[in-house]
Amino acid sequence: MVRKLNPQVIYCGGPGDVAGTMLSWLSGKYDASEVSCTYSSQFFDQISDRGLSALVISTHARKELLQKGSFTVEHRPNKAADKSGFSYKMADISHWLGVIGTILHHRPRVALITDCEHWWLLTIPSLFGIKVITDLHCTFWPRNYRTTALYERILQGLNGLFWKKIPIATICISPECERQVLEIACGQVSGSLLQARSSYQRAHFAKITLPVWNADSFRLMFAGRVERNKGVFDLLDVMAGLHADGQSKIALEICGDGTALSELKAECTRRGLDGCIRILGRLNSLEMRAAYERCHTVVVPTTANFPEGMNKVIVEGVLSGRPVVATAVCPAVDLLPRSVIAVECGDQQAMVAAIKRLACDKNYYESIHANCAAESEQFYDRQQSWGAALGRALDLVFK
Repeated sequence: MVRKLNPQVIYCGGPGDVAGTMLSWLSGKYDASEVSCTYSSQFFDQISDRGLSALVISTHARKELLQKGSFTVEHRPNKAADKSGFSYKMADISHWLGVIGTILHHRPRVALITDCEHWWLLTIPSLFGIKVITDLHCTFWPRNYRTTALYERILQGLNGLFWKKIPIATICISPECERQVLEIACGQVSGSLLQARSSYQRAHFAKITLPVWNADSFRLMFAGRVERNKGVFDLLDVMAGLHADGQSKIALEICGDGTALSELKAECTRRGLDGCIRILGRLNSLEMRAAYERCHTVVVPTTANFPEGMNKVIVEGVLSGRPVVATAVCPAVDLLPRSVIAVECGDQQAMVAAIKRLACDKNYYESIHANCAAESEQFYDRQQSWGAALGRALDLVFK
């Protein structure tokens, strides 16, 4: 039987399996499906510590309603997920109007909202005295590639007006998220801007063996969604360029799935690259650990069409002690400047040169690797975690 809800906090997060995470959290365990400490588990910690009640709404594809103690979790799929163009925009607005209706129905003290495209709609609950905390995990545009399209300029203008007046706090997962919100609000942001870092368990990465540079073999790894805007097809050109340059010892493993997986396999075969590229598909956590141990370097070729907020693969590569070669569109390069070699989006020759130097110059490789440990510490520091930033934001409301 579903009891009547009276949440003091409503948290509208991303597509994660929050019901599963809550069951793991209640049993005192970490969510085994995630490497990092999940944002929802950190949310449960902060709400529980304050003796509050909460409703969490996730866009996970599996519909579910779960109530345990003072927590209620609802999986409410966003129907925009399988649409594009105008249909996507209308379905997304419809989803968020439904969420706002739920917020107005329950009248919580505060609503915590993650990555809503039409942020200006959240002016509505604020008119009824509900405090709004915004949570940025994606940028508004790809770093250094702000669009000039009319629709985007109108949207950013409306969102900028919202940020000038409404949020009591904004949690930013990277410095680039903070920089962009200041830009759209012309430097006049309402409330506190709070930096946060993805949070990890040191013990998880302590079990990953350190990389050993080898003159005879050098393995790269790509991990993530297999989509064109993630740049994975650019890696075919990179590998072809390396082998044309005589670097036959360099191999690549691609870990992950996505809508372009079949197309990628076919293109790899067509270009005769099956001998140097292994496409492994989606891996579980143990298999991913083994993949990190096999590789010498992680490559993150994100294109200028993807608004990265914080690429966790870059972070996890550095935590594993692996140098990373990434495009400069990824904000993680700001936080890990000595462990990540940044190249411009689409510049395959620069990526080829960076990889070749790591594969051929042992001293250079080991100097980049040596930086990883010190730059990793921020992701183990609980005072810099997303949960700590949320705690500071909640204190602005409840204290």
